[in-house]
Amino acid sequence: MSLNGAFAELRPAMFALAYRITGNRADAEEIVQDAFLRMLDTTPQDAVRSLKAYLATITARLSLNRLRDQRARRETYVGEWLPEPILTANEPGVRAEDVSFALIAVLERLSALERVVFVLRSAFDLTFEEIVPVVQRNAATCRKIFSRARTRILEERPRFVIDQERHRALLRSFADAARGGDIGKLVALLDDNVVLRSDGGGKALATKRPVAGSDAVAQFIIAVTRTLPADATVVVTELNGAPGLVLATGGRPAVAILIDSDGERIHSVFAVSNPEKLDAIAQAV
Repeated sequence: MSLNGAFAELRPAMFALAYRITGNRADAEEIVQDAFLRMLDTTPQDAVRSLKAYLATITARLSLNRLRDQRARRETYVGEWLPEPILTANEPGVRAEDVSFALIAVLERLSALERVVFVLRSAFDLTFEEIVPVVQRNAATCRKIFSRARTRILEERPRFVIDQERHRALLRSFADAARGGDIGKLVALLDDNVVLRSDGGGKALATKRPVAGSDAVAQFIIAVTRTLPADATVVVTELNGAPGLVLATGGRPAVAILIDSDGERIHSVFAVSNPEKLDAIAQAV
């Protein structure tokens, strides 16, 4: 297989790697393209020896640099920063578990080094020796970083994998209760300890801190829903490998809603309304 052909085959995995590290679709696409160009500048023998590991190393290094730049900019970001939701319905090469929104939101709470080491070790099975050139730390330190990151992930990671149809049915019930102002029905769909996180970036309505508890979350959702114009539409589509909601006004997405559920109750709600993070899902409405 040619280098171009091999890259085309590996591109979805490289995109998922860059996206998991940066949480940003445009950054991930740019990084993957840059990684490919850098690979072409190397000697074929160096690249073909282990193309997947080679590309993963370049992609991770570029992603780490981009993540550090992001972290500096986020110091002035208004409210909570959430990953950018992505459409995955027409991306068969991108696995749902690789781009899970709930998991990437947990990865956001790791340090840049923890995030890169964890993703490379857990998702790509790179050895700690192979991770060394990416993070510029020795293997023993990489092992400690991974252990620390894994402990945090196990404490906070989404716990549930549910049937897509059940997930979609819960979302529809959630949307119906919100549009109908039925707070009792909405509370019944939410776990008692549900947490809602939202990201408006100072450009759209959102909370600056997480909202916790079924009553508080239900009240917030219904209050926000009442601010939508009468012609607002709700579309159920595939976001980050699972059913998600896109609320649109004037033919443009206004907010993307993703949930984490055990199949009976909703445990986490993520609402992204920053218009800069919704461009990529405009085709869904």
